[in-house]
Amino acid sequence: MFYVYSIINIIDKILFIVIQIMYCIVSPFTKTFDDAGLTYFIPDFLEWEIKIWNIVEVPLKTSIEIAVVIKVINITDIEKSKIKSIISIKNSNIFLQKYQQSILSWLPSHYFTAIHNSLNLFFPKNLKDKISKGKIDKEIEKNSTNMYSYNINNKILLSKTQDEAYNAIKQSRNNKILLYWVTWSWKTEIYIKLIKEQLDHWNQSLFLIPEIILTNQIAMRIKDVFWDQVLIINSTISDAVKTKSRINIYNWNAKIIIGTRSALFYPFKNLWLIIIDEEHDNSYISDSQVRYNGVEVAEKITELNKNKLILASGTPSIKSMYKWVRWEYELVYLLNKY
Repeated sequence: MFYVYSIINIIDKILFIVIQIMYCIVSPFTKTFDDAGLTYFIPDFLEWEIKIWNIVEVPLKTSIEIAVVIKVINITDIEKSKIKSIISIKNSNIFLQKYQQSILSWLPSHYFTAIHNSLNLFFPKNLKDKISKGKIDKEIEKNSTNMYSYNINNKILLSKTQDEAYNAIKQSRNNKILLYWVTWSWKTEIYIKLIKEQLDHWNQSLFLIPEIILTNQIAMRIKDVFWDQVLIINSTISDAVKTKSRINIYNWNAKIIIGTRSALFYPFKNLWLIIIDEEHDNSYISDSQVRYNGVEVAEKITELNKNKLILASGTPSIKSMYKWVRWEYELVYLLNKY
């Protein structure tokens, strides 16, 4: 009798699986009335191929749109005829890294915005165009070779004070560091040594600067050391170059990236160091959709990635000093001129 009941239970489970219909919740790149995502039926020929964070084609109103799959669900009590079907999968590569997937889920709830607004931070217009035309997989494959050679000509020399600050950062058990420096302390040399250490291990480093003019000044110094391994991202470069930069970062070709706050949303494959220079600067705060604080986003990435985050300033923000008082940051001083 026990075996009969066991067989019946197995048959019931098989029948339950068979009658289940697979659906997914997607977020179109275009603005929709539904901030939580839209439900679509997954056709049989895509059931075994579709994954969360795939980019798919879906019918929306009277047009065909591209959307990101944010959830796959099994439902038995929805009338299939009322749900539209996904048309196709536009990419075989998941263009969002694991930590980015978590950031994309976190942004809408933390900053009270719709998920399709957050998507635009990760998928700018030029990239979306390439995806919609089915070109992105070919672009990724075409740029899969390592472009950046490793050739450092200049030796990095630190003063005693700089070396003490560098060692304090290295030895800290806290991966969030507040570096308080004075003018002419040459804190850039500490940055360079930290970046070189990551480069020695083939890790990626992100160096954030608040203003374009400062980006150019610091980039000159860093390029003197690292040459063609430096990739600069700011508002002066074209959308096509930004898309190419995303692909190179995704393919792990670019290992040192200098940029403004938008560089936080590039698909880093092995990011182990984030440096935010002049962390108090208001330009790290976005006042357009999506409104976000770049320092907070960097903190969230650090929590997910377990990388090292260095917030540097000669006039630290009150918020950062408060976090130091609460032991959320470790304070490192650089108070002597070079």
